[in-house]
Amino acid sequence: MNNLRATLQHYFGYSEFRPLQEEIISGVVAGDNSFVLMPTGGGKSLCYQLPALLLPGLTVVVSPLIALMKDQVDALQAAGVPATFINSSLDYSEIEQRKSDALQGKIKLLYLAPERLLLPATLDLLDRATLSLIAVDEAHCISEWGHDFRVDYRNLSTLRDRYPNVPVIAMTATANQRVRADILEQLRLGNNAKTYVASFDRPNLNISVQHKSGVSQIFDLVNRFPGESGIIYCMSRAATEKLAERLERQGYRALPYHAGLNRESRTKHQEMFERDEVDVICATIAFGMGIDKSNVRYVIHYNLPKNMMSYYQEIGRAGRDGLPSDCLLLYSSGDRSKVLHFITEMVDPQERAVALSSLDEITAYAESGKCRRKVLLSHFGEDYPEENCGACDNCLNPSLSEFFDATTMAQKLLSCVVRLKESFGISYTIDVLRGSEATKIIGNRHHLLPTWGVGKDQPTTEWRWLATALVSEGYLRQRIEAFNTLSVTEKGWEVLRNERSVELQRTRRPEKKGNQKAKGKEVLSETEQILFGQLRSLRKRTADRQNVPPYVIFGDKTLQEMAQRMPLNHDDLLQISGVGDVKANRYGRAFLELVGRFVEENPGVKGTQITTPSPRITVEVGELSESAEITGELFNRGLSPEEIAAERDITLRTIEDHISDAVLHGLIQDIDRIVPNEKARQIQGAFLKHGLEYLRPVMDTIGEENVTWLELKVVRGRMLRLR
Repeated sequence: MNNLRATLQHYFGYSEFRPLQEEIISGVVAGDNSFVLMPTGGGKSLCYQLPALLLPGLTVVVSPLIALMKDQVDALQAAGVPATFINSSLDYSEIEQRKSDALQGKIKLLYLAPERLLLPATLDLLDRATLSLIAVDEAHCISEWGHDFRVDYRNLSTLRDRYPNVPVIAMTATANQRVRADILEQLRLGNNAKTYVASFDRPNLNISVQHKSGVSQIFDLVNRFPGESGIIYCMSRAATEKLAERLERQGYRALPYHAGLNRESRTKHQEMFERDEVDVICATIAFGMGIDKSNVRYVIHYNLPKNMMSYYQEIGRAGRDGLPSDCLLLYSSGDRSKVLHFITEMVDPQERAVALSSLDEITAYAESGKCRRKVLLSHFGEDYPEENCGACDNCLNPSLSEFFDATTMAQKLLSCVVRLKESFGISYTIDVLRGSEATKIIGNRHHLLPTWGVGKDQPTTEWRWLATALVSEGYLRQRIEAFNTLSVTEKGWEVLRNERSVELQRTRRPEKKGNQKAKGKEVLSETEQILFGQLRSLRKRTADRQNVPPYVIFGDKTLQEMAQRMPLNHDDLLQISGVGDVKANRYGRAFLELVGRFVEENPGVKGTQITTPSPRITVEVGELSESAEITGELFNRGLSPEEIAAERDITLRTIEDHISDAVLHGLIQDIDRIVPNEKARQIQGAFLKHGLEYLRPVMDTIGEENVTWLELKVVRGRMLRLR
């Protein structure tokens, strides 16, 4: 466990794991097959990235999109993690070099698309490499019941035959019970696979629904986040372009993104957004899964999403860094009618029934007066325990919803379902209630039923809302396996027998304009906001030089903490969440200098005091590994670290770690070959002054130009052994 935390701190700059992460990672390192269902922003990637650093060989990551691979690899490399990808964006020589690096043990994580993974040349590479773990990201793509099915994912099951002893971890952010079962079956993870389901609650997201009245609602929200990143989802390509133009005319940096643009334009627009050169992307659903951008402050749905799963996936693009972010859905019956038109044109009756059920579900959500969080989480089988989440429109503005007695209407609808012998779906039942004379109804002689026409006083929209509400509340059951036909539950029969009344909650109309502030919003003081802006500018310049998105350098949450705590030295900087050893060494000086100048130029300004240094490099004495023991024996025979690395075909850095461990355990007694006596005494004196717990203070005292990390480690190892 200590090794897990030390590695987490060293590479990723975090002192604590998020819920379930430590348990999952421990299981993966132990060789478990695992299925992880965790919301976007919950830390899924760490569940295979950290094991990859702890396991001896190569971890292969199956990832669906080139852009997503590049973003994740950029972020890992910035943190000092040896990772790379192989895809069609590379030429032959680049691919061959990366293959060679993987075979030589220079790479710990190799990202591949499913199409390339199953090519004979790739499988030959994996056969020759030491394969320790297979990680399947976006695993819902393997299921035909998922919202983004990809045929090539379906073939991943062959990996279980080829590498039966290599553990597999499958991860997704969106999967209902049917999709979960399908993933486990398709990947053949077995009955012993560990399944982890995290809470789908994203407390930092403020969720609102408004009845659509015009584009001004978009400007109301965008105006509250000047210079911040946002995504606006639209139903059509034309709408994305028109909206982007309107935003541009209002002074916003906005671009469209849709499948009608050529590949070069899509790539350019996405990169500009990721690099904070564009604030707003107006996009169709073609945009989203390939975005790893952590600082999206708002997501707006200008049109009704196609289903609850897609909606959850899309709002999940907001606030991945954990900072408060807003999600706004603009709803209109007109949008529903457009989606309904597309559904009626579907040829396959089963496909049409599933699509209609999904539409009814998202409509009921939009119309609901209940806590949005409670309704949304219930879709994933999770019960939200609080009555008021404090971060959705209905909870923040209870006056916007109303309760009403729907018993009479419910009895009419339930009775009609029974009269139809529970053999029809919502649309047909409503047609009977409203007295339709459609050919099918007349042909079935359903115009002769007592319930025919008893509901003509209410519009179709009202009956449809009631039907979906009764399904949601458990008075009706919608049987997906039987083309979404309706049946009355025992609870519904109690209503028909006048043993129970039906009180429902829904939103009032018209909806109040505007959106509420997200709960727990981190508010910077005016002075801190100025420093935060300067830190963002420095981050942008640094990222441009590195040719990576700004959030790869440091996330917004990290910069906010810098602005609040104002670190003035290296140890202070390491206390900032998200600053690991590699990033502190690589980027720290420039950020510390900026903070130092800011403090000097603003007399009296002082950040939150940082007092207790974090043990970024911990002192642990466990068993000496077999590999380190071999390295120690070779060193004692007279081989240099470089010669041992060449002899064992292991990186020099790993050999140096072996040597320091061997010194600590007494296998290597003579360290004079590594560090001369005079220098060893100097290092020892610095350790006596600063203590043995940290290497960095000693390095800063002596100077990186005068001493190496290996020299520090072996001197400290000897001191620990002799104390």
